[in-house]
Amino acid sequence: MSKTEKSNLLLRISIIFTLIGFLDSLYLFYSELTGRFYCPIQGGIFECETVNTSKFAKLLGVHVSFWGMLFYLFVIVILFLSQYTKNKYWLSFFLPVAGLWGFLFSVYLTIIEIFVIKKLCEFCLLSAICTIVIVVLILFAKKLVHSSLFSELDFWNMFKRNKNEENQS
Repeated sequence: MSKTEKSNLLLRISIIFTLIGFLDSLYLFYSELTGRFYCPIQGGIFECETVNTSKFAKLLGVHVSFWGMLFYLFVIVILFLSQYTKNKYWLSFFLPVAGLWGFLFSVYLTIIEIFVIKKLCEFCLLSAICTIVIVVLILFAKKLVHSSLFSELDFWNMFKRNKNEENQS
């Protein structure tokens, strides 16, 4: 199996985790809209309702699960574009940046749960785990195709034509 095929396999696996994360965020958003939070593990440190109704559960007046849904939709679109277009910047720039942003936001929310709210939501943790797996898979996929994790992270290079394309024209 070539490096490109391995990279594509990792990206396809990340699509599965992105779908799981999206469904998880969708459930949390639905729970927010209905006001009914059902969590299988209820008690002790696990209290979904406490976490999801805290002041930290909203960003810019919108529940963070909605932002999670948008994040997962954005990532899945980029994953499909990286698989079915020839533009290498989907994998070299957009996916790592989106994945790292989602990872950092998940870490922030998890820290808030643990140290400020002092309660956990298993669905929020599932979303954080999905985000971690997604970013790891994306970075491994990028490393297989590109010589360095930091290669070609310049957004503006995307608009430049490379010399091979110019010679073929």
